[in-house]
Amino acid sequence: MGPDAGAGTPVIVLGAGGNCRDIVDAMLDVNRASGSPVFEPLGYLDDDASKHGSIFGGLPVLGPVSSWTEYPHASFVNGINGVELTARAAQILADVGIPSDRWTNVVHPSAVVSAMAQLGTDVVLLANVTVSSDVRIGDHVMVLPNSVISHDGVIDDFCYLTPGVVLAGYVHLETGVYIGAGSVVRHRVTIGSGALVGMGSIVLTDVPAGQTVAGNPARPLAR
Repeated sequence: MGPDAGAGTPVIVLGAGGNCRDIVDAMLDVNRASGSPVFEPLGYLDDDASKHGSIFGGLPVLGPVSSWTEYPHASFVNGINGVELTARAAQILADVGIPSDRWTNVVHPSAVVSAMAQLGTDVVLLANVTVSSDVRIGDHVMVLPNSVISHDGVIDDFCYLTPGVVLAGYVHLETGVYIGAGSVVRHRVTIGSGALVGMGSIVLTDVPAGQTVAGNPARPLAR
């Protein structure tokens, strides 16, 4: 059990990569800001057998993802994301079979979330994220530090926004979209399911489902 763990909600992170460690760090920051335990991070589940039993970010890698059933009193948060993983996340979590009521949200205390915004289940918002008025965020969405989702945006399930992303007003990200670090998306643009936006891109027009784009302005690339 890592630092600041206590009597809060026991939580296990799926995955044992860098972003997963950041999720634990955010939970500990929530505890410190609250003055009492909100979360009790227990560790990680990861299918890489070489990690099992090791300590990562002060917490143990407990076993494979399928062993979630051994923790009947724990809640879960998904950290399985990345260039090759985001588009597959829906199938990965469907295969795991964790019920919807066992997921929890982690919102860093420095994140600013409008009272008019709606968050789904298993949403992670890391440090200094801004979610503006009338934004709707679906399930299993992760937003990394310093990203901005402007008013009336719609972020569908399984999307992954890396650091410093800026979405202007009325942007719609369909299911399983990956947005690379430092990218900016023009207002009223829709990015289709499973699309990938490369880092530092300026997206001015709609992106078809499954397309990879990059550059300024963003143009299609071979994936």
